[in-house]
Amino acid sequence: MCSEQSNVYQRWDDGFLIRRMRQDEEVQVRNWWSEAGPVPADLEIALDMRGDDAATHGFYVGELNGEMVASLSETRIADDLGYIGHIYVVEQFRKAGFAGRMITLAHSVRQADGDGILALDAPIYLESLYNKFGYKTAFEETLYLGTVSSGENRDDHGTNITEVSINLDSS
Repeated sequence: MCSEQSNVYQRWDDGFLIRRMRQDEEVQVRNWWSEAGPVPADLEIALDMRGDDAATHGFYVGELNGEMVASLSETRIADDLGYIGHIYVVEQFRKAGFAGRMITLAHSVRQADGDGILALDAPIYLESLYNKFGYKTAFEETLYLGTVSSGENRDDHGTNITEVSINLDSS
């Protein structure tokens, strides 16, 4: 497991290692994820809540020969429930097994800290990868982007949409 001095969880002979994510690396992870679409600020908030406690697990970075090439976070939802997110591997290093190593490590750390369920969101194209680690699809989700036209007759579509006005001015 991770030592307090090095923060390295595991090293492999091919130069890949997994270590504890530092606060300043959240920006890089968010940049990676922004390529796919809008990115929530949950990683930044979770890292802030973790603070500098070296005993706290859950935020991992994969490095190859000193370069950050992968990420994974595991956030505790309850004592027996965790959520895995921010799984990312830089495109040129995909299919090298780095995501699998990170998932396996997160599972082993989770088991060392106490058994429980780990859940994650998976795009359809990654379901087969996660199935290899024992994950099963529990539900499917659809993401809709865009705005509802105010000129659209909503009654004809059986929707119940309420227009909301939000005033962000705090004065």
